[in-house]
Amino acid sequence: MQRYRLPMLNLLVAFEAAARHKSMNKASHELHVTHGAISRQIKKLEQQLGRHLFERRRSGVVLTDAGEILLGAVRTGFFHIQRAVVQLSGKQAPERLVLSVDPDFAGLWLVPRLAELQAIMPNTIVEIIADKAAPSPFDPAIHCSIRYAEAGSKFEDGEVLFRSRLFPVCAESLARRLPLQSPDDLRHHVLLHDRSIVEWEHYLRSCTTAEINVSAGVVFSENALCLDAAARGQGVAIGDDFLAASHLSEGRLIRPFGSALLSGNAYYLFVPDGASKHPSVSAFRTWLLRSIERQRHDPNIP
Repeated sequence: MQRYRLPMLNLLVAFEAAARHKSMNKASHELHVTHGAISRQIKKLEQQLGRHLFERRRSGVVLTDAGEILLGAVRTGFFHIQRAVVQLSGKQAPERLVLSVDPDFAGLWLVPRLAELQAIMPNTIVEIIADKAAPSPFDPAIHCSIRYAEAGSKFEDGEVLFRSRLFPVCAESLARRLPLQSPDDLRHHVLLHDRSIVEWEHYLRSCTTAEINVSAGVVFSENALCLDAAARGQGVAIGDDFLAASHLSEGRLIRPFGSALLSGNAYYLFVPDGASKHPSVSAFRTWLLRSIERQRHDPNIP
């Protein structure tokens, strides 16, 4: 009896590419097959599983809940297979790249793109240490780090990655239940806070004179938890155009109105002098900056 009842590998490869690009057409270009071939492979996979994996939209495709579950398993499996192949090939010992990353950036931005990163660094084992505290600049075990700090700060060995625009986000179901057409309507809602109430204070001061009790609500230690609570309809959170991007593009969160505030903080990349010549560090930095630039121009992000 067959021990593992798994779909054919080419079906999973087509699924992962379409999910990563959110586009059948882009997946077909990457895999050098026709758009129709990708569509047939996805359809065959859906038939085998008895579940729809994508919702088809004009702008591309969006994963269903079943698709999200499968994508997480496929990415993990591909990562371990690729690492084992590199280790066993005997061509070259794998390099090791150790990243110390702010937990919010790691969970909401970096982890969803790991398959893309591994594709350009197949002979590198990436180790991610999610830690709010900045590593010692003299720690030789850390090749580079990504931190959240006050915008405009001058850091040795540091460069700005991006500075977000902040705006309220919530579940679409919540906006239908209670009025939420302008900042004044926030007085009807539970406010969800990321680490402190400061961002809500700054945002409300910039766009409304209504009396809104910013001290009420729930404070979370991590932005990922705050956005998850908002996606479940438990209140309104402060989102942004980078870390909340996947929630917005996939419809888990919406931006109920247009007013926004430039964040007082920014994300920075730090590369110590000793690590700057590490080939994997250079490749990672190039990929990181290009990925951020692509996201700036992504039409699927509201």
